[in-house]
Amino acid sequence: MNDDLRWNAVGAAADWAPDSGRPVQIGVRRLGVYRWKDGWYALKDVCPHAGVSLVRGPLADGAVTCVGHGWRFRLDSGDLISGAGGFSVPTYPVRVRDGVVEVGL
Repeated sequence: MNDDLRWNAVGAAADWAPDSGRPVQIGVRRLGVYRWKDGWYALKDVCPHAGVSLVRGPLADGAVTCVGHGWRFRLDSGDLISGAGGFSVPTYPVRVRDGVVEVGL
């Protein structure tokens, strides 16, 4: 992981149910932090299509679905996997240290 990142605590790992996401705010950034299978992921919590919160959508197959229009984004890359082409959402590194979830900015 990049040593130049500033790590921000966003909650206790135990607060995330398996295969779920939660909204977090770091400064002005709205993020969705997801616990999927054995990994942790963070995406900008705004669908680029209509500005809808992505963390409100269901998770399946390593992707989150926007409840606005059904677009699906990969948790690991932010890439659009279904919907009108060319869009993606920014991703951020996540780590868990001593039971605390941290997001790197």
